[in-house]
Amino acid sequence: MKARFLVGCSFFLISLLFGISFVSAQGVSSCNVATMFNGWAVSSPAGAPNGVAYGLIANLSDQPDTLLSVSTDAAEVAELHQMSVGAGDVMQMMPVEGGIPVAAQSFQELKQGGFHIMLINLKKALMAGESLNLTLTFEHVGEVKVVVPIVDANTTNMGSEMTKEPAMGSSSMMATPAMSADMTVWPEGCAKIHVLGAWARPAGPGMPNSAAYALIVNLTNADETLLSATTTAASTVELHEMKMGSGDVMQMSPIEGGVVIPSGGAVILQPGGKHIMLIGLSQELAAGTSLEFTLTFAHAGELKISVPVQPPPDDGMSMQATPTASGG
Repeated sequence: MKARFLVGCSFFLISLLFGISFVSAQGVSSCNVATMFNGWAVSSPAGAPNGVAYGLIANLSDQPDTLLSVSTDAAEVAELHQMSVGAGDVMQMMPVEGGIPVAAQSFQELKQGGFHIMLINLKKALMAGESLNLTLTFEHVGEVKVVVPIVDANTTNMGSEMTKEPAMGSSSMMATPAMSADMTVWPEGCAKIHVLGAWARPAGPGMPNSAAYALIVNLTNADETLLSATTTAASTVELHEMKMGSGDVMQMSPIEGGVVIPSGGAVILQPGGKHIMLIGLSQELAAGTSLEFTLTFAHAGELKISVPVQPPPDDGMSMQATPTASGG
């Protein structure tokens, strides 16, 4: 199968010349794209039989899709695996049957302790500083080729599996190496900014604060910045980040200058990392309800989204929210 996202570049060039702002929220834009952002693999010592790769599997389309398989020339076999708690509360790794589903306008995170790509019987050691070619096969989009960097295992947070995530200085909770793919031009139906899988944490009566999370994708040829967010549900809304402070204690602080989303890349807002903080709630946030947000970007302007309130995942996996929204 061939990926169906390769199109002529005329529309893209016209949009740049006239400075058209394209912003998408869930359900707004027709964009038949599923791919990996922020992908990375772990370097392996010589003689190590297997390797592992992680990343963010994003579905920008308005229909559910499934990552069915992965292939690479770096290993004899590449399989989709999942870590789960088995008998006796022991973590077990097993192949994923039927693939990894990704809801419309949402994402799945491949990470230590959850879904990941297992590289079995490596043909040569994975060397830090080099790259790894992967072919992702989706049920609807078809084949998508991506190139991910190989990260030094000594600079990662080692866990029960081969690794956790690259230690990125300010926050080891979020893998940020850039992904490059053979999509230099995106389909004409694609908006340029996508907010995927957004959700807000419930807050009962008397609880003063809460937070909201999402994956923000930037399909433009320039870096974008999320400057601010507002909602009538809180007196103050700030962009925050969890950082490791003195004494190895996690501390939360405002993000100065906003959240930068790299060109052709993505940034995940998630518990333990960057997030939207709701301070001084003016209402109870009950699971099953939704909040109206206005996100303001430096170049794209305002984006209005409707974010569902739902409990955090209890299995370490990314939320599969499918809120409705209207974009500017």
